[in-house]
Amino acid sequence: MNPPRDKTIIAISTPPGYGGIGIIRLSGSESVALTKKLLRSNGEIKFIPNQAVLHYLRNPETGFPIDETIITFFQSPQSYTGEDVIEISCHGSPVVLSEIIRLLLSFGGELAQPGEFTLRAFLNHRLDLAQAEAINDLIQAQTTYQAQVAARQLRGSLSKQLQPIKKELVDLIVHFESSVEFVEDDLSAIDLKFFILQLDRFIDAITKLTSSYRIGRVIKSGIRLALVGRPNVGKSSIFNQLLNQDRAIITHIPGTTRDILVESFSLYGIPVFLIDTAGLHETEDFVEQIGMERTKIALSEADFIIAVFEANKSSSVDDLDYFGQFPVNLYVINKCDLGINLPDSFTHCLSQSRPIALISALTGQGMEELRQLIYHEITRGTQAGNQDVIITNERHFLVLQQALDALQRAKLDLVSGFTEEVALTNLHRALRNIGEITGETLIGDVINQIFSTFCIGK
Repeated sequence: MNPPRDKTIIAISTPPGYGGIGIIRLSGSESVALTKKLLRSNGEIKFIPNQAVLHYLRNPETGFPIDETIITFFQSPQSYTGEDVIEISCHGSPVVLSEIIRLLLSFGGELAQPGEFTLRAFLNHRLDLAQAEAINDLIQAQTTYQAQVAARQLRGSLSKQLQPIKKELVDLIVHFESSVEFVEDDLSAIDLKFFILQLDRFIDAITKLTSSYRIGRVIKSGIRLALVGRPNVGKSSIFNQLLNQDRAIITHIPGTTRDILVESFSLYGIPVFLIDTAGLHETEDFVEQIGMERTKIALSEADFIIAVFEANKSSSVDDLDYFGQFPVNLYVINKCDLGINLPDSFTHCLSQSRPIALISALTGQGMEELRQLIYHEITRGTQAGNQDVIITNERHFLVLQQALDALQRAKLDLVSGFTEEVALTNLHRALRNIGEITGETLIGDVINQIFSTFCIGK
């Protein structure tokens, strides 16, 4: 999808539908000329870079007015794409937007493909590939924390972290290449120790980055969290408490929930898809049987499962065995406001298995502690500071894993007594892998695939 440099692309950059404002973006050498054809006195108009000016658009075919707009001109190379860019801000009517687009295309403009504006920015070195991918992540962010992490990467946090590693790796490769070309002697013991320590620093730095993917994956994609338990243990009450709204129907009648219910919320910045399920029990009721089958399907697809018990019921070890068929991550004992009356054998087995939260969904007792415990278990205690680089992109993680493997193999080559020439193969591989993050060594098909996931107009 490498765009011809002589083509000027056009797209609507605001979401479809009606709104107070709609923005049309043009990028290319003909952006100014095409826009002037919509103005009444096109020959006399001069666009000043970085200034937003009121202009009236007209249809040159009929002479009828189209809309009053604000037009902003960004001159190459100081623009988003690195080319001449025009942004036309008009009223957000689909009819008006469509008419302007139709006319611009009739003048010789070309409709932009998904992500083509950002692709041009990448090809014109306005940003690297990691930053370009961060733009897509920022647009699709569902929580404030997701947006903060994406914005950090948009500012080049990952690229800056990799730059010194790449530079030192290049220096090491150059040294080894020179040794192979001009020197017949083997590495001295002092040099060998120094180079191995250097590789250890590279390995430690990349290991830290890859380990951040544990929490980064959760931040980006969220988790599916399912509540499971016997009828009337308070799953729906917990569901409502976690959502901070009365979403599930609650009654004293067992079996009120007969189907799964799914809602989303943010848990300290992590998107959570919360699933309330039908109570599991033996029944002859056909509708309840269907509900329990759906519960089992939902549990098989969940990333995190909470098993709920009542504090004042005679739950037994058999209940634990029953719920043991599911990969339970956390136990919750509900209705603690009524007192805790559980067999010692049950509580002993419970405490030996998974973390336990004591709560009352009716009064809210222990709910904040439950949220914190869920977050801790989801992230496995991994904490990310405000300035830490977090890997959220699976492509980045896999490429860094490959670079890490190459560096470890290069170190093993040197430790095992192989020559610099043998180690160079893996050092070059690691350098190529690191370059794939920023797009310096990535093939065109992969780049096209990445940008095809963007929305049109970005």
